[in-house]
Amino acid sequence: MEERYSLVDHPASFKTKGLKEYPESSRRFLDNSIPRNGTEIEALNQIVSKYAGRKVRLVMAGEGSTNSIEVVIIDWQAEKGNTRPVYQRFAKSPFPSDYIPFAYHQKDDGRESLYLCEKLDTPSPWIRVYNDESSDGWVGHYFGNSIRNCGIIPYTMPEHYKTRLATDVVKELEALAVDADGSKLIAAGFENLDHLHYALESARGNIAEGMAEAQAMLDAINEKMNAQMNQNVAAAKAGGLLDPIQGVSMEDWAAANAKIAGGTSLDEVLRILEIEKPIWDDVSAQWMARMSQDTTFAISKVYGEAFTNPNMGRFAAASNGSSAGSSAAVEKVKGDFELYIKIMCHQNIGSTQGIDASSILKQYGLSVVDWSAASAHWSPQMASNLELAMKMSDLMNRYNAEFAAAAPATAASDIDF
Repeated sequence: MEERYSLVDHPASFKTKGLKEYPESSRRFLDNSIPRNGTEIEALNQIVSKYAGRKVRLVMAGEGSTNSIEVVIIDWQAEKGNTRPVYQRFAKSPFPSDYIPFAYHQKDDGRESLYLCEKLDTPSPWIRVYNDESSDGWVGHYFGNSIRNCGIIPYTMPEHYKTRLATDVVKELEALAVDADGSKLIAAGFENLDHLHYALESARGNIAEGMAEAQAMLDAINEKMNAQMNQNVAAAKAGGLLDPIQGVSMEDWAAANAKIAGGTSLDEVLRILEIEKPIWDDVSAQWMARMSQDTTFAISKVYGEAFTNPNMGRFAAASNGSSAGSSAAVEKVKGDFELYIKIMCHQNIGSTQGIDASSILKQYGLSVVDWSAASAHWSPQMASNLELAMKMSDLMNRYNAEFAAAAPATAASDIDF
């Protein structure tokens, strides 16, 4: 005997928990006219009376979540003679005495299922599924809630939108929603504005779900790559690849290069490192050679971290070559992704006009080293956060066009061919 709960006690019961268990985006579209305090058969009859032959979304509760699926509501009395294989199999099975089919679903691969309402009214009945995997002793899995505790959303996404990119669908539906022209809505396959808003929420939900799945995969890949890189760095240290060269560590050499890029004189760098220029030249050549021969990129990783955070080791007490105002500018860019992309695009378009990147950076109060620090902050996030990556594409299109339009004409632009 399977374990059962009363409707009041079952953890998934909407009768107890109410509609708060439905996602906020779906709640507004639910048909609240379906009775929840009557019998199973009363709820079944009303659903069939209203929606027989129509495709709707059936929303079912789980413990802490909801499941939903598009189904066609059927009137079993009218449909039990249907020649569909799953109809005929169910009609000949021993289950009709205990269950009434109320919905039909077909998967993309052609497999068919019937959703069943259990005739038993108390204790809590189950919704069951009958499909190709069902046998004479089993009626598929159960969902833990009765038909009285399910929700019916009387709308589905029009078929011609289902094979298109969700991002394109969202843009088109947003434009339709703003226009709110009744004839255009009907031409697009919608019953009314509410139907359109449901489709829009569904498309946005598909994007969010797809992004979440892709983000989870990307997180797993990045975690694996980071673990491998940390192993590479550990192996490089153990193998002596990161041993100092003539007393200059990789971190000191990287920090020194960052200081020079930021405007600190070579003489000042040599003074801090306490070496002469010939030694500096030799140290630089050897570190470059090691880096170029390191196929694991462990040295490059250590170099990049030190270059973007040069106030370490022997340079900890030295100025980084940036003013206090420049430091504030860096923090501003680190806190504003759109500003970061704007500056990046400004430099990109400027380079096509022969404008030096450093002069553009100065307009934002930044030095080359400041920009490296800002890039070190945002680059890993763009590589690991799909939402930022998508936002980046739109922002780049916008700012590239803006700076290209504002760029001064070149001499060649006056030549008419």
